[in-house]
Amino acid sequence: MAYMHIGKDFVPQDVPGKVTGKIKYAEDYARDGMVYARLLTSPIPHGRVVDIDPSEALAMDGVFGILTADDVYPDGEPEGTGLKVLTNLPTLVGEPILAVAAIDEKTAETAISKIAVTFERLPFVLDPLESLVEGGPDAYNEGNSFIFRQGFATEKWSRDEVTRFQNGNEPSADGLQSWEYGDLEAAFSESAFVYETGFTTAGYPHMSMEPRSAMVYWENGKCYLHGTSQSLTAAAEGLARIVGCPIEDFVFINEATGGGFGQRARASSLPSVAIPAKLSQKINRPVMMRITREEEFTIGGARQGLQGWIKVGFKRDGTMAAMDLFIISDNGGKGGGFDANSAAGAVSVLYQTEAIRFRNSSIATNTAHRGAQRGPGENQIMAIVSPIMDKAAEELGIDRLEIRRLNAARLEM
Repeated sequence: MAYMHIGKDFVPQDVPGKVTGKIKYAEDYARDGMVYARLLTSPIPHGRVVDIDPSEALAMDGVFGILTADDVYPDGEPEGTGLKVLTNLPTLVGEPILAVAAIDEKTAETAISKIAVTFERLPFVLDPLESLVEGGPDAYNEGNSFIFRQGFATEKWSRDEVTRFQNGNEPSADGLQSWEYGDLEAAFSESAFVYETGFTTAGYPHMSMEPRSAMVYWENGKCYLHGTSQSLTAAAEGLARIVGCPIEDFVFINEATGGGFGQRARASSLPSVAIPAKLSQKINRPVMMRITREEEFTIGGARQGLQGWIKVGFKRDGTMAAMDLFIISDNGGKGGGFDANSAAGAVSVLYQTEAIRFRNSSIATNTAHRGAQRGPGENQIMAIVSPIMDKAAEELGIDRLEIRRLNAARLEM
C-alpha cells in the first residue's frame, strides 16, 4: 500500500540501478547470433503500397531477410483504425512498411536504401477543420472519423459553418458524439455571469527518454521479448496476441522503463515490438530493433489537439451553473483518444456543474496517432477553464482562490 510510505524515507528498488547505470533497458540485452533490424517507413502521409522489390537488398552480404505486412498479415490487414505491426496502407509519415535484418545496423540501412517500393499517393489532411469542410480531403479511404465500436463515419459542414466555428461561434451541428444532463437553458438564465469563447489546444508528442526498442528471440517454442511498457500485466496478453504466440509461451521481460506518459500502458500502443518478434521467427535468429528518436516521434503517439467552443455560466455566489461545450478533436492518422469526452467529464466532476451539454466530432488527420497522455482531456480543458474562472471571479467580485474553493468537489457524508 502506498500510504505505508507517507512520512518515511524509502528507496524504490530500481533507483540504485538507474543512478549507477547498472540497470538494463531493452537495448542493453544481447544473444549469441543476434542481428539488427532497421525500418523502412512511409515517406508519404497517405497512400497504398503497390509493389516491393527487395531483390537487390537480399543479395547483399550480411542481410538475413526482410519482413513485410504480407508476412505479418497473410490473410490481409485488419480493417479499422489503430496501429499495425507493418502496413501496406500508411496513413501517416513514418509508419513502418517493412523491416530488414542484417549483421549490423549500417548494413541494414544500406539494404533499405536498395529496396524499391512503389506507392500510390492518396489525398491527405493535416487539420481536422480542413477535412470537416464539405468536399475536403479525408484521412481514411472510408471516411474522416472512426467511432469506437461503431466503425468509420463521415462528418461534413458547410464552409460558412466551419468559418463561424473558427471565429469562435457556436456551431449548429450536433456532433458525432454527445451527452448532457440538467436543464441547460434554465441554468444559464439563472447565471449572473456568462462567458463564451472559441479555443484551440495543441497536440504534441510523447517523448520518453527510452524509445520503443525491443530484442526478441525464440527458444524451445517460447518467445522471449525484452521491451518497454508501463505495465507488464496490462500489456503481456495483448502483446502475445499481436506477436501470434500463446500467452503461456510468451515471456515479456521489462527490467526498467525509461519513461512513459500513457502510451506504453497497453499493447495497442506497442505493436512495433512485434516486428523483431516476427522477424526473429522468420530468420531463426535473435533480433534487436533499436528505434531512433525520429521514429519514436511518429510511432510513439501524441496528445490530441482540441479546437472548440465553450460557454460557461456562474451564479451570483460564484458557483458554476452551466457549461455548453463543442469540440472538434484531432484523431490523428490511426484513430484513438477520448480526450474530448474526458475534458467535459473533468469539468463535471471538478466543478460539480448543475447542467452540461457536450458535443464532439473526432476528425482524422494524416498525422501521428493519438492516445492517452497524462490526464488526457483534463489537462487541455483546464488550460481553457482556468482563465474563465479568473474572469468570473473578477466580474463577480470574488477572490480567485475563493471561487475555486466554492466550486471544489466535496465529499458528502
